[in-house]
Amino acid sequence: MSLTSGAARTTPARAVTLGAPRSRQARTSIDPVWRVWITRHRVVAAILAGIVATHMATIIGFWLPAVGLPKLDWPSANGGVFTPYGSAIQQFVSGSVFHYTDGVVFTVVFALALHHLLPWRNTERGNLAKGLFFGTVLAIISCGFMVPLVYFPQFHPGFFSLNLGWKVILAIFLWHWVYGLHVGLIYNPLPADALEHAAPLPNAEIDTQLTQD
Repeated sequence: MSLTSGAARTTPARAVTLGAPRSRQARTSIDPVWRVWITRHRVVAAILAGIVATHMATIIGFWLPAVGLPKLDWPSANGGVFTPYGSAIQQFVSGSVFHYTDGVVFTVVFALALHHLLPWRNTERGNLAKGLFFGTVLAIISCGFMVPLVYFPQFHPGFFSLNLGWKVILAIFLWHWVYGLHVGLIYNPLPADALEHAAPLPNAEIDTQLTQD
């Protein structure tokens, strides 16, 4: 009788102990944890995506001469606009603040106002296509407006910055494609109907089992 009672007392504990890893493994193999989190925290995810995407593209901008393209120093370019009478260091620092702020703001606007309007479904490839499309739009705005009218009007870039040469235009598009690529890779929410069937987070599931037992 004591053995039977002891077995009855220990069985639920063993079920919880052994069942939790199986439940966690099953959940993570079926439901993408990261994408569920993004879908439920869109603003925070967009801010994170904006920081990473802007930083990666900024690094690529400094590395472009290695492949025969002009260097794109957007922090200094922004600093020249916002602190035109500052030193090179002051322009770089102030420009970096505005440059990264712009990158984050653009990503948040994209995530909240534009992402759901684009025709691709919220699959991994669809979100990547949305990010690259957004990067292309920003590159067109950069070549058509920002470079000739805001950043470098003294160089008379002409229509769509054509006077600066095809390498400059290619570098601008490549920079924004890197940005858009990382936006699409990081800001990767689930389709609207998929979130309803997403399993709860592993810790919440285990806590529920322990409470019930």
